[in-house]
This record gives sequence, structure tokens and C-alpha cells, in this order.
Amino acid sequence: MTAAAMPPAAVTAVADDDPFAVDLPPRPYPGLRPFEAAEWPIFFGRERMVDAVVSQLIGGQLLVVHGDSGSGKSSLIRAGVLPRLRQEGARAGLRWRTVSVMPRGGPLLNLARALAALDGRGDDAERVLALRRALNQGRLAPTALAGLLLADETDHLCLLIDQFEELFEHARLQGGSEARLLTDALVALAEQPPPRLHVVLTMRSEYLGACARFPGLAEAVNAHQYLLPPMSVPDLLRAIREPARLYGGDVEPALAERLAADAAGVDGLPLVQHALMLLQREHGAPATWRLTLAHYPADGLAAQLSRHADAVREQADAATPQRPRLVEDLFRALTTINAEGHAVRRPQPLGRLVEVLQADLPTLALAIDLFRADGVSFLVPRDARPLVENDWVDISHEALIRGWHALADSTDGWLVNEFRNGLVWRALLVQAESYEREPDSVLSPTTTDERTCWLQRRSPAWAERYGGGWERVQALIAASRARHAADARRNSQQRIIKWGAAGVSLVLLAMYGVQRTVSNQVAGERDAAKVQAQRAESLLSSTEAGTRQLQSALADLRRQARSPGSRATLEAAVIAATAQFADVVDQLDNAAQKAAAVAEHTAAARVARPLVYIQYANSAQEPGVRAFRQLLQDARVDGVALNAPGYELRPTSTARSVLRCFRTAECRDDAPKVLAVVQQALARPRLEIENVSATYENAKGVRPRQYEVWFAPGDEIVPAAAPKQ
Repeated sequence: MTAAAMPPAAVTAVADDDPFAVDLPPRPYPGLRPFEAAEWPIFFGRERMVDAVVSQLIGGQLLVVHGDSGSGKSSLIRAGVLPRLRQEGARAGLRWRTVSVMPRGGPLLNLARALAALDGRGDDAERVLALRRALNQGRLAPTALAGLLLADETDHLCLLIDQFEELFEHARLQGGSEARLLTDALVALAEQPPPRLHVVLTMRSEYLGACARFPGLAEAVNAHQYLLPPMSVPDLLRAIREPARLYGGDVEPALAERLAADAAGVDGLPLVQHALMLLQREHGAPATWRLTLAHYPADGLAAQLSRHADAVREQADAATPQRPRLVEDLFRALTTINAEGHAVRRPQPLGRLVEVLQADLPTLALAIDLFRADGVSFLVPRDARPLVENDWVDISHEALIRGWHALADSTDGWLVNEFRNGLVWRALLVQAESYEREPDSVLSPTTTDERTCWLQRRSPAWAERYGGGWERVQALIAASRARHAADARRNSQQRIIKWGAAGVSLVLLAMYGVQRTVSNQVAGERDAAKVQAQRAESLLSSTEAGTRQLQSALADLRRQARSPGSRATLEAAVIAATAQFADVVDQLDNAAQKAAAVAEHTAAARVARPLVYIQYANSAQEPGVRAFRQLLQDARVDGVALNAPGYELRPTSTARSVLRCFRTAECRDDAPKVLAVVQQALARPRLEIENVSATYENAKGVRPRQYEVWFAPGDEIVPAAAPKQ
């Protein structure tokens, strides 16, 4: 990857602008995300911590700042420590330059590009290459970097490596070579630092043990660490009330005290900042405004966060109707459960997300833009520039993972469902391995159908997250389908043989009875014919229903046996029964062939079950939608079960309720059948077919036989009786 191709949001460099310039940010509270360096004028309450960190960093030149998730590590360094270094340095006639970088994607190349940007040469490939070579020197890297970057005795540099724990994940996925070079450089900086070069790391405390994996790093961390303490109540009150005063507002003491108490809990600081952002936006419009305890959300800060996320999700869903469940799949891709069982962020390049979600880049970028907009800040990067493929997309704070009900619900949340899907994929890999060893080890018919439908929302890129093997699983599915189709044909042939054998037995028994009857006396002939007819009837009762027509011929034989008659009469009856048997066998054979064809058609249809997504316009329609969807669960189209995965509230201005179809052939041939079945479950309104194939014929997110029911805002939804089968 060239220097110019690196994601611009991965680094932040500040060089020679005025460190005392006060430019107030657009709003007094940033929301869920960390503070940025330019927001130092509204960063209150951490002054004593900033003093302690600056003092320790100046003395030791390496400092590891660690604490819990949500404790404010990044904000402390970005908006507190780095601006303080530049301001105090300027007062002393010193030049302090600061740069921030994250390890994600490529730690050393990110760092080289960030350092090159200090002199405005971030896109200079030669400069980036020279710095990258210096970093390759391991323990000699600090001295080499100082020689390249520091001009004279007044020149100072502070490098922030934020979210340093990402280095451990990079080493796990990409190998430890880059991580070893970087940690060697940090150990050397701790032991023999070159003058005027300073490095500060932020890291979650639970990752401290991972430092022992790299030689000398644990010792360096032990000697140069700062555990972020909790904020005192007076400091919290300042952080809550002081920013408002810079914008002509005020937060009354009662509300400030309530928020300060909330800030002491898990994710307290980011939730308080998010709540203040929303409250100021809603109630802070006048030139002089005041937030009171009456404005506090009745159901708490976490519920307020969840509602806000739901509202943005509805916006994104409305903006991307061509890709159902895009937001859900996006946040499932951006979260994971780590080895310690914690739900954590999982940053991904935008181009990778396009592959995983099977979405086109403009549609996905549109949804992401709504979640990273100013005043939302649920995703990063947060700048307003258009996203490009190599931008890293990340959740701004893990408080969102823990607080958004749709994502965090322990029973049916997106995160737990994604975890279950990973287990399903790994089970398929085990089954694929078994099939490769033993070709008879295929999936059952029911499992084959379920997994075929399930895989329609997955992709090879998604599978890489859980061990890869996409082609192996596809081979297993194909072999399973082929095996079950062959079994269906074989079963139909066996039924023909069974019916034929039963019929032959009947005729042979009847003829055998005639021969015995002719060789005996007339009285004996009647008894023998009666016995053989009874045996034939017993055999007949055990055959398939299709052989019932033979009962008529056997009844004739029985009547002949009960009444006196000649040998010719009995023989004629046997001949008639034999002829009738031949006709019935032909009929059974034709019926069996038709049954086999229907079975194969049905099996193929199960692979592409009709999918009907339900969208409704307002909450008053939800009870009717719920009952309507329940009726659809029992519906069938051409004998194939219809799948109604769920329903969503998606405000729309559509004037009529419709069944939307996406592919030309399906709109022509299949949609009328689906509409007829769907309408049977709906007393009103009456639906019309809306053909949108001109727009979505080749859209990647549209699956075979996918339909959508859209209810207009003014329509009352009244379910009918259960649809016919």
C-alpha cells in the first residue's frame, strides 16, 4: 500500500499552528466519541490528571496510560496532554509537535505516514519510506527517528499511539514481525531515550498481561505506567457545567449532580456526554438556555442512547431500501466477543465491509454517513469528507455496543446472533471435513434446505472471520442436494417395484387358485377359489392406495368361486383380472414418475423459498402487522413454504400499500402467485404489485424470490383467516 493510499483518518498531526488560538467547537459536548485535540477549550475536570501525566512523560519520555473502557484515556491525552505540551512549550520558547496514530491495519506504515505528515509530507513516498526504514531498526529506531525528525535543541516531538491493544490483534492476525519491531523500539526508548522524543500509549487495563508476550515490554510498562483514576465529584460537576457557560447556557446544579452520579457507573462518562449533547441540541436553541432536572430522560441514559441509535437506524433503513438489514449486518461486522468474553469493537476497512456485506460502496457509505454525522458520532471516521475504500470504519465507543438494545440484547441481539452464526459456520466446516473423508457423510434434507437459505446472507469474505472454507462448504451443500435428489428418484422407483410386485403376486395367486380349482371337484373348486381370493385380498390391503382398482377384479373372482360354474368361466375371470392389473401397473408407473418430478420440483423450490419482508409506516399498525406475519408463517406458494423473516417500522410517504418485486421474470411469473397467497392473510388493505426491477434487477443485495410488503401510513392493517395451503 502506498503512502497516499493509507486511510487519512488513521493519524492526526499538529505542527506549527498557534497553540493558544481558541476556536470553540460547533457544540459544547462531543457526544459518545472521545474529545479531539481541537476541543481542548471545552475539556474540563481533568486538569490535575493532565498535570500528573505531563510531569511523568517529560521525566521518562515513555508513558503507558491505561484504564477501563470508557474511563477517558483517549480524551485525556488528545484534548488535555497534547495541547498542554504545545502551550507550555510555546511559553518557554520551545517548539512542540504532536502526532496521534492507531496501530490498525499496519502499525509501522501508519506511524511512518503520521511522522511524515508533521512536515506536510504525508503523501511523499520517499519521506515515508525513509521513516519506515528507520522504524525497521527495532531498538535503534528511536535514535534514527530523532535524527530524521528533530532539528535543534528547541524542537520536541510527542507521539500518541492510541488504543495500543490493537497491536496485539494485528500480531495475532498478521504475524508478530511488525509488533516485535515496534515493541523493541518502545523498550529502547524506555531504557535509553534520545533527547526530546516522547511517546505516550493508551491501552485498556485488561490488556496489560499481553505485554509480557514481547521481550522487555512488560518491564518497560511496569516502570512507565499511569493508571487513570476516577474523576472526583467536583471535577465531574465542572466537566458537566463549564462547557455550557461558553455557549451562553447553564446546567442547573440538580441535573449536574444527577449526571455526576450516573458518571460513576459503567460507561458513565460517555453516556453523560451523549446525554448532554442531545439535551443541549433539543433545549439549548435560545441565546441563553438552561438545562434542568426536568429534562433528564425518564428511562435513563442507556435507554436514551438506545432510542437515539434506533432513530438513526430508521433513517438509514429508509435511505437504503434496496438493501434490507444493512445496518444490522454492518454492526455485526464491526463487533465481536474477545477471548475474555467481552463485547468489543472490530474496526474494518470500508472496502472489506463491502465484500463481507455484499453491498455496493455508495449504499454502504450512505448508511455509515448517517451514523458518523455531527451530532450522532456513533461511527468513525467523523470528518465530513466522502469515505473511500481504505478508510477504517469503527464504532466510536464500546458504550454503544453495551447500551444499544438491538445490538446488545442477550437473547436476540445482533451480537449474540452473530456469535451463533459463527458457531453454525464452524459446524459446517466440521461437516465438510467429514464429507471430504467420507462422501456419504452429507447433511440431512431439512438441514440442507435450512443452510442453503441461511447462506444467502453470507459471503466468502464473511466466512473468513470464522475460519474460511467457503468452497468446501459449498461442495458439501451441493453434494447433499444431489444425494437427496437421487434418493427421491430411487424411492419413487422402489415404490413402482413394490406396487408391481404386489400386483404380480395377486395375479399369480389368482391363477394358482384357478389351476387348483380346475383339478378338483366342483365343491372343491369353490372352496379353493374362496381361499385364494381371501389371500389375494389380504395382500392387496397392504399395497399402496393406487392398487385399489384391482379389488374390482378380485371381487369378480370371489363371486365366480361362490357360484357353480365351469372351468372356462373361471379362466375368463382370471384373464380379465390380469388385463386390468396391467392397466393399473401402467397407471401406477405414470403416477410414480409424476410424483418423482413433483418431488424434485419441490426440492428445488425449497432452495429458493419466497422471502417476504414486511415494512410498516407507524407504530399504530404494529399489532395488525404482527398478526398478519403470523398468518404468513403457515402459507405456501406452489406447495413451498413462504418465509416471512420479520417486520420493521420504516416511515414512508408511499400513497398505497404494495407488494414490491425486484426481478423481471419473478414480477411476471411468481409475484402474482405470492400476492394471491399474501392477500389471503390480509382482509385489508388490498395490495398491488409494484415492479421495481428496472432499478434493482441486478442489485447484489436482492436474493431470489425476495419480496417486500410496504404498508402506506394511512392504511389500517386487518388480518384475515389463515391462508390456504
